[in-house]
Parts: sequence; structure tokens; C-alpha cells
Amino acid sequence: MLPFTLLMSLLLGQAFARADIAILVSDPLEAYEAPVAQFQDAIGRSTTVFQIDGSRARADSIVKQLRADLPPLVFAVGAKAAYIAVNELPEVPVVYALVLEPGKYGISGTQVTGVSMEVPAEATLSQFQLFAPAVKRLGVLLSTSNKSPQVTEALASARRLGFETSVQRVTNARDLRAAWQRTAGNVDALWLLPDPVVMTPDVFRWLRNDTMRRRVPMLASTENLVRAGALLCVAPDRQVAGQQASDLARRILEGGELPGTIEPPAPGSMRVVLNRDTLDSMGIAVDEIMLDFADEVVRETEGR
Repeated sequence: MLPFTLLMSLLLGQAFARADIAILVSDPLEAYEAPVAQFQDAIGRSTTVFQIDGSRARADSIVKQLRADLPPLVFAVGAKAAYIAVNELPEVPVVYALVLEPGKYGISGTQVTGVSMEVPAEATLSQFQLFAPAVKRLGVLLSTSNKSPQVTEALASARRLGFETSVQRVTNARDLRAAWQRTAGNVDALWLLPDPVVMTPDVFRWLRNDTMRRRVPMLASTENLVRAGALLCVAPDRQVAGQQASDLARRILEGGELPGTIEPPAPGSMRVVLNRDTLDSMGIAVDEIMLDFADEVVRETEGR
């Protein structure tokens, strides 16, 4: 007869192997479909997908269900899903993807790792140069409280690539319009760096309309802003992010690594998203061959 401790270990191991990995998804967005599908294809284990649908009540119901039978790991797609997983299931390893600035939401800890969405500024600016080579002077709007190392490095990268930067610091979103009007006539483009203090939806809509009127292109940091009227962004490849997340999950489940000791890897691949409507409205002449360098060309601007 097997020793009791060995028998229990084998039984627990079998139960662990049978348990489904929980995939927690923030919202029913098309952007989340590719990383989920790629994770499922690559992980080699059974999975169950839980859709939060942006609802706190639904999230609470899902958490109650998961607590009754804890999964070996949660793959969280989107900031809401990651926040719920980290705070409501602290004993479960969490791997996140498609979370911009996870530290801002407190998505960290010994049980947490994920795939970074930080795209090097050089990659973004180099692509921008292909589509708007005449741009030399970049306007940047930031809050006075924004001391992000990523922003500091982005500005340094711009200077290294030969751009002039005109940075306007404001204390709140109300002051931003006046700051932009002071600098708009002296720059060739507006570079929207992440700054939640000043970059509210209302401010973005106002900037979109004003830059359209002035024919000053906007360089953005996310695909959603491009779809809403910015000219271009360079974003992580969502499908590759799913593959990277599965690699992290295997390191945790099979390699025994503690999630918090795994540095979130940089995006494994990036994609250029271009708003063709904005390009045409700005009167920017681009050789059609250049459009082949864009991974996705948006034809209909949202929110107009």
C-alpha cells in the first residue's frame, strides 16, 4: 500500500491536472477574442471562459463560482478582469494581458504577472515618420503630476530621433484647451502620451475636432484613440500576447515559478493601426504602397 502522504499527493496532482484554467474577460470586445483564442490553443490544458461584461454584479457571481472550486490559474484579459482576479482571488496565480498601466489599478503582487503593453517610443515614432515625414515638431500635453519614467523615456527617444518637443504641463483637464491653443501654431503634430489626469473623453473629442480643423495629425498610444480619430498608433499584437500569456502560465503551472518573480515581457510583436479617414481629411499625401506597412487601416472613424 502506498504511504498516505504519497497517495494524497498523487490524488491532489490528478485533481490539479483536471481543473480548468479560468479565463476572465472584462468585456465582450472583438479586441479580446484573439488573445483568448491563442491562449486556449497554446496552453494544452482545459479552460473555461467567464465573461464579466463590464458588470460588477456579474463579476461577483463569477468570483463566488470560482471560490467554490478554485482554478489552478486565472488568465485575465483587460484591466477589469485583472483587477477582479487580483483582489478577489488573491490565492490564485494570475496572468494578465491587454492591460494598459497595470500599476495604476494596483494589479501587482506575488501572485501576479502578465504581458506588458508598453510599446517603445522609438517604434511608434519611426512608423509615424513613414506616414508623416514632414513632421519635425511634436506638441505634448501632460499633467504636472505625471512623472512617469515611461513618459520621460519617450520624450528622450523623440529627441534622439531628431524631433523637437514642445511640452505643455497643466494641473487639470480644464487648463488643457488653453495650453493646446498656446502651442498649436508652433508644432507639426500632437503626440498623445498616456495621462489619465488630462486625457479625458471630452478633452480627446475636443482635441480631435480642433486638430482636424488645423490639419495637425495626432499620434496616439492606443487603437481605440485611432478608431476615434487619431491618425496612427503602434500597438501590441493581441494574438501574440495570448501566446506570451500561455508561456507565462506554463512557467507557473509546470515550472513552479512564483508569478511575482516573473518580469512582464515586452510585446512579442507590434502592429501599426492607421486611420485612413483622418489621413485623407488632413490632406496628407501617402503613396498607396505605404499603406502596406499598416497592419490595419481604419476606414470609418467612430464617434464623429
